Amino acid sequence: MTANEMANRVEIELDRLTNFSSPGYEDDELSEVLTKSQWYYIKNTLNWKNNKLKEGFEETEVRRQGLSELIKDSVDPSSTGTAISSTQTGTLKNGVFFDLPNDFMIAIMEEATTDKNNCTTTDDKIVAPIYVVSHDEYTKNITNPYKQPYAENNYGIVWRMNYSREISGFDNATISTQTPKRHEVITDGTFNITDYHIRYLKIPYNIIVDRTTPTNQRHCELDESAQETIIDLTVEMLKEITDRQDLKNVQPLSSLE
Repeated sequence: MTANEMANRVEIELDRLTNFSSPGYEDDELSEVLTKSQWYYIKNTLNWKNNKLKEGFEETEVRRQGLSELIKDSVDPSSTGTAISSTQTGTLKNGVFFDLPNDFMIAIMEEATTDKNNCTTTDDKIVAPIYVVSHDEYTKNITNPYKQPYAENNYGIVWRMNYSREISGFDNATISTQTPKRHEVITDGTFNITDYHIRYLKIPYNIIVDRTTPTNQRHCELDESAQETIIDLTVEMLKEITDRQDLKNVQPLSSLE
């Protein structure tokens, strides 16, 4: 469904619910609320408390399909991929900062290729799953030989922690956020990480409605099933604004200079 088609659906539903008394909205206003509804849908789907088994967004086929179009791999041609950060200032012992793809939102699968040989094959390296740890866990377990990262025989575990972007141009008023987000990948010091591979949910584009110049549209990237819910959410938001008594005499946004 195109962005303009979504906007038309919203207006039809609003007219039906308000007996054609909806104040009407400009394309930029509909773009803003559709985008807000899109983010609401994403956050609601990712929240494990909102599904009956209290699990992640891949619990059911419906939930999986809703966000499926946002799933990317760090090796996709359209992804900037992961790379060792140019600045390693501030790393913890045996830690390495990795830059994340520019459109990275949330990691859903992670693994690290080590420089340790896999004993079950020739000319192959151990690929270890990632275990996300807190700073408290790091402090408690980094010297514990039974819980710290390792790479032996044909298996291993690598730790990962979140870290900030590389900040530049900080002047107490603005912060440059053009540098990528970063993760810190941690070993026990007996091996190195040669590649950090992730699958992740990308940041979606804002929805742009433009019924004057349709070529300027930016469509919703989510699955069609999610788009229907986004339309319903947008209608609810705009209907609530219309129904609020304290806004009865307020002019529509499009009429304000």
